[in-house]
Amino acid sequence: MGVEFRRGWGWLVLAALTISTVGDEITLLTLMFRTAENAPAYAVPVLLIAELLPGLIAAPYVGQLIDRRDAARILAVASALQAGVIALIAHYPMFTLGGAVLLSVLFTASSAATFALIPVLASGLGTTLARANSLLELVRSLGMLAGPVAGGVLVGWIGSRNALFADALSFALLALVVLASGLRRKPHRGDQEEQTLFADYLPLLRNRRLMVVTGALSFEVFATAIADVAFVFLVMVTMGSGPTAFGVLTALWAGGMLIGAALAQRAIGHRIGQTAFGTAAVMGATMLLIGLAPIGFAIVAVAFILGGGANSIHNVAVRTLLQSECPPADHGKVAAIYGAVTRTSVIGGYIAGGLFVPDNAPTAYLVGGLLGVGAGLIGWRMFNGRWRAAPVKASTRWD
Repeated sequence: MGVEFRRGWGWLVLAALTISTVGDEITLLTLMFRTAENAPAYAVPVLLIAELLPGLIAAPYVGQLIDRRDAARILAVASALQAGVIALIAHYPMFTLGGAVLLSVLFTASSAATFALIPVLASGLGTTLARANSLLELVRSLGMLAGPVAGGVLVGWIGSRNALFADALSFALLALVVLASGLRRKPHRGDQEEQTLFADYLPLLRNRRLMVVTGALSFEVFATAIADVAFVFLVMVTMGSGPTAFGVLTALWAGGMLIGAALAQRAIGHRIGQTAFGTAAVMGATMLLIGLAPIGFAIVAVAFILGGGANSIHNVAVRTLLQSECPPADHGKVAAIYGAVTRTSVIGGYIAGGLFVPDNAPTAYLVGGLLGVGAGLIGWRMFNGRWRAAPVKASTRWD
């Protein structure tokens, strides 16, 4: 697996990724507003399905493509196409649903390509894999925090059409920066070019540790999705509060994520697996706190700060663990597997969460907490074969 990277461009690539991540949030918010205002009520869930399902179906093919071609060029092309699709939707609102389908596939491609390029960025920046993943998580946390605010301001100030045009520019900028940076990830060309899709993925499906990570932690994603559905009802019905409390708690979660991203490398150390599964258990414990303790703003606020921090550290540890467990030639397929499984878990969690609302939000958090703690503790035991583990360096053994 050959890599190339123009020195001095690493931080520009990360800055462009930050801007495009903010753009992701702006697009989501803007399309939701436009659909809710100008289409029947059922159009909103249809839009959400269109943003999830096509990417889920395309994921195996996207992962295979990334491992057979230059992941950096795929990221640049996907970003340029995202810019074009968003501009089309901005100018012709009737293409919103079809555009959402295309954006779902393109987002899957850009996410998997970014995952595969992280080791290249780590090398170019002269840092560890865990540190590079921490920087990426910080970028994404900033995007999640700033995106909804920027989207709301832009839609209110210049309208949804111009907000989407501004978002399209962010993806065009990312494509240009990636191309100008000289970032490359050129795979070895061998017999795998002739393999079928199933044969290409079979070695990864037989990797017990990879399947345990994917399977066990998908339950944590499922648990978190249950709580996500119940959140608004926890605030509005159980706590009897309003939009202000909802906004403050959302900001506290995002703030916790920023803190977690900043501390992730130090928290992970040389115990990547323990951290990945341990933070899943911590996230479950914060949900249990909400489900079991007397409901009050202070308790939920503390749980959200701790949960947000654990979530960021968890994301960094999982990405580092997956990149460390498999050779670079398979990173695109690994990202596709994990992305497909977690998306499926999110959809399942949303459906399950609907069973508890509007009146039983604390029960949803209780169930989610039990699943999260179980996924972390039982998953770690299955992954490691014992409770204690020897330290493992936070860098890929496939370098």
